[in-house]
Amino acid sequence: MKKLLLGLGVLLVLVLGAFVYLDRTSNGIVGFYAWKLMPGNAQAEARVDINGISLYYETYGEGAPVLVLHGGSAFLETMHNQITALADDHFVVAPDSRAHGRTSDADGVPLSYAQMADDMIALMDHLQIDKADIVGWSDGGNIGIDVAIRYPTRVGKLVTYGSNFHTNGLVPDEEGEGINSSPDDPNWEVVRSFYQSVAPNPDHWPVFHGKLMTMWDSQPTFTIGDLGGISSPVLVMAGEFDSIKETHTREMASSIPDATLVFHLDTTHCDPRIFRFLSLVA
Repeated sequence: MKKLLLGLGVLLVLVLGAFVYLDRTSNGIVGFYAWKLMPGNAQAEARVDINGISLYYETYGEGAPVLVLHGGSAFLETMHNQITALADDHFVVAPDSRAHGRTSDADGVPLSYAQMADDMIALMDHLQIDKADIVGWSDGGNIGIDVAIRYPTRVGKLVTYGSNFHTNGLVPDEEGEGINSSPDDPNWEVVRSFYQSVAPNPDHWPVFHGKLMTMWDSQPTFTIGDLGGISSPVLVMAGEFDSIKETHTREMASSIPDATLVFHLDTTHCDPRIFRFLSLVA
């Protein structure tokens, strides 16, 4: 019996060790999958055909609606900190944006923040949501800004992290060449691997990547006047070492009438964990 208990103990330690390792190397996504399996974490997975695409989304919890939007090239799992924090007392809607993750792309149609904002409005209409708060990381925040500008009555509060209102807000790369990347670049391996494991057409990666690079090179192009017309309360956040210029982030916040600005020390663009608790303002 002692040997059996000892064996079970060793097995448990190994399993827990493997879980911790996988959770850390996946930036918490494995832990998120485990959270989804726990009793009480009500959720639903669904698709809706809108604007020429099949959009995948998940919903969690009950309460006031909040739309949680991931960054460019990413997928809803990267927003797990915000999803789990908000699901206790909100109805959380977490989609994969157009052409991202499990959501399909439209042949011959370029990616744009305006189109993805229209997709979010169509999703809200499908779910019969008149108004929702929006929490967006990077491109997700850009989409939220677009919605707040063009659909002001549909947005309650808006939270952005690492977002930009114009292409001139990006920190130049070391060569100063701006957006310049190959779909086969090793730096894309993690994102590319996940995309190819869940996308409706895994071979579509180079097309998707090309559309994304084109969008980043030419959008967004919101004006100071556009920002000045936003009527929603906005929380603008960025990291100390963000890929968005600090001056640009400050200009964005100062141009939105009811905006609050928060910078987080010793953090980068790719650390949305830091605004987990701040997302609760939504």
